[in-house]
Amino acid sequence: MNRPHRTLGLLAAGLAVLSAPLLDGTAQAAPNTTAVAPTGDTHIPPAMRPQFYHGQDSSVAEFPFIVAGLREGGTRPQGQTCTGSVVAPRKILIAAHCKAAEGKKTFLYGLDDLNAGGGTRVGVVSYETHPKYVNFDQGYDVAIVTTDADIPVPNGQYAKVATSADTELTKPGKEGVGVGYGKKDFNDDSRDVTVNKATLPIREGSNCQGVGAGFQDATMICAGYSNGDPTILPGDSGGPLIVDGKVVGVASWSRSDFKWYSVYGRLNNDMGDWVAEQIGNVGTDSFSLGATPGSVQVDPGMYVSASRGSAPPRSPSTCAGSTGWTRSSRTRLTAPSS
Repeated sequence: MNRPHRTLGLLAAGLAVLSAPLLDGTAQAAPNTTAVAPTGDTHIPPAMRPQFYHGQDSSVAEFPFIVAGLREGGTRPQGQTCTGSVVAPRKILIAAHCKAAEGKKTFLYGLDDLNAGGGTRVGVVSYETHPKYVNFDQGYDVAIVTTDADIPVPNGQYAKVATSADTELTKPGKEGVGVGYGKKDFNDDSRDVTVNKATLPIREGSNCQGVGAGFQDATMICAGYSNGDPTILPGDSGGPLIVDGKVVGVASWSRSDFKWYSVYGRLNNDMGDWVAEQIGNVGTDSFSLGATPGSVQVDPGMYVSASRGSAPPRSPSTCAGSTGWTRSSRTRLTAPSS
């Protein structure tokens, strides 16, 4: 697929104030700035639209577990609002703040471009947020969605999630890869809903201080660059930050102008342990599909029309069951939506 070079639309929960252009990892953000959730319909003044949030084209073939979160009434194409990672046949890892977006929620799997048509659409049975979650800027911005049908991830290539046993994965200096379906430019002029990725180095938490209510190292990961080149954007909320093959964070928030670092909800702690409990035991053969006609093979990113029936998982789950905005302690928060 030959798509033009695009910016990464990876923001998830977020803030409304992003920025100071530095590539040395030193934060220059002014205190008490307003924050905005990346899932929100955030309008950036024309004077603040340098097209430098450079991401790279990607695909479902490269990240077989990536899935798009949609909602009725969403302003983006197809109602795209958040990005998730399939972690079991009927389980999706996503940001907790994505639950608050208004409108009936569904997920669309299997497309490199959501405007291409087709794919597998599933509904939501439950949306379990972390029990300590209150708001994205207070940490624990993680959730597990249970869907009403199996998501046909090929060969059980579900996302592997970090836990408290993986503390070394987020040491400053490590490099992560962020993935999302979100905006590729500040005001979504391109209306692009393709899969993008970007390499985001892990930073010391001190770099992400000075914006909104503040950065919490225990529950958040500071990644990327002080000038937001590249960065996550609205619609990327909930999308994975991958280090050494494991999802170490979910896109949560950034400054409102997005010219700043990308903040992810941390998973290599008790948050990841909670996610693991929700997922249960998942093997590569945990589900099978019966298709009509007979048998079909579908490459990721492509679509075939077929009726299907799913066999019960052999290892059942233990559970049934917009980036964002930051705030100053004196700044009123607004709920993200897109």
